[in-house]
Amino acid sequence: MSILESLLSSLSDPKHIRAMQRKNRLLRAVYDKDAISVNDLMKVLGISFPTLNALIVELIDQKLLIQNERGESIGGRKPNLYQLSDGIFKVLCVEVNRFSVKISFVDNNSKILAPSRVYSSDLSTDLESLSQFERTIKNYVVEYNLNWADISGLAISMPGLIDKSKGKNYSFFFDAESDFDLKSYLETSFSKKVYIVNDVKLTTYAEQNFGALKQVENGLTILMDWGMALGIVAQGEIYMGKNGFSGEMGHMNFIEDGELCYCGKRGCLETVASGISLVKRASQDIKNNVPTLLAKKFNSENILPQHIINAALEGDQYAIELITELGKNLGKAIALFVQIFNPERVVLGGNFAKAATLITNPIQQQIQTYAMGRILSNCEVVLSKLSENDITFGLARYFILNCFDNDLLPVN
Repeated sequence: MSILESLLSSLSDPKHIRAMQRKNRLLRAVYDKDAISVNDLMKVLGISFPTLNALIVELIDQKLLIQNERGESIGGRKPNLYQLSDGIFKVLCVEVNRFSVKISFVDNNSKILAPSRVYSSDLSTDLESLSQFERTIKNYVVEYNLNWADISGLAISMPGLIDKSKGKNYSFFFDAESDFDLKSYLETSFSKKVYIVNDVKLTTYAEQNFGALKQVENGLTILMDWGMALGIVAQGEIYMGKNGFSGEMGHMNFIEDGELCYCGKRGCLETVASGISLVKRASQDIKNNVPTLLAKKFNSENILPQHIINAALEGDQYAIELITELGKNLGKAIALFVQIFNPERVVLGGNFAKAATLITNPIQQQIQTYAMGRILSNCEVVLSKLSENDITFGLARYFILNCFDNDLLPVN
């Protein structure tokens, strides 16, 4: 039994539930700040020093809390800082992309417990590849000799329309006739807690905790990959919308009577500004013998967005033109969101951020053209500097905070 499962089981005992609620609130407050002093804990929790001190001593004895290095002091003795012990939560982090799955195993203090591994995998809109997805996760556990009993649960990020409360993905791994519930299915399959989050929401969450949106009250994240998606930070909080479907910028109408998108609508932004559109265009042009370095290295069937980006960075004129055109379309769309949300910072992330100035220059040019100067004067556009580990740590953190808020702290 994992420590998380032990904490959950203690909440089923009426004799211990009130005491465990107090302890879990304390642990949640500590984790929220990474490390925190007694004085700050008293302010957050609204309890007296004797009560708080007794809880801290008990949690240290239970090896759930540790005293860390001393904090900053204006004068006098530096305060003791408290932090969660290593390994209270051990989270299997599963990052799902269109054609790959990255799996990692980390704890609540961002310690890597097993190497990350990327597996090839096709993400299907229906349930066709769900069994393969399950096998991939189980194979990782076997490959690195992990003990299922030690795993707190699974944190899964993926593209698609994901209901924030139900955990259903209405875009991928979904069957409309049965109203398939992916979260419930996986929890039953693995006998573990599962939390699922949209990939751009996760990226925005990681930017808030580790990246360019730290201490930013109003900002936007643009995830530029196979698709295009928008993350919104408003008044310091990630804006989810009623169901969690906010930010589907890739499927807003952009071209009147344009190309049919895979979502069923015509003229979506993704038909002219996405990895999908880029690869489709390049594949057709290679078949038509358009001069490009890409044709010498790849055939029309196996080209990927990264190949086009690399060719552009190597100076291939054709690839540069493709990236520039994509940047112009995307920049015009971003200008609309700058007008609507008045952000102080826009962060460009995802695969296309690797194209650097080749994509940022046309984006900036279009923003300058279509957004009002007064709004732009207080807004900067930056490239994301998140590492792959930052995304994984953000995913683990998302899982842990959801456990505290939804499982370990029953609604009063």
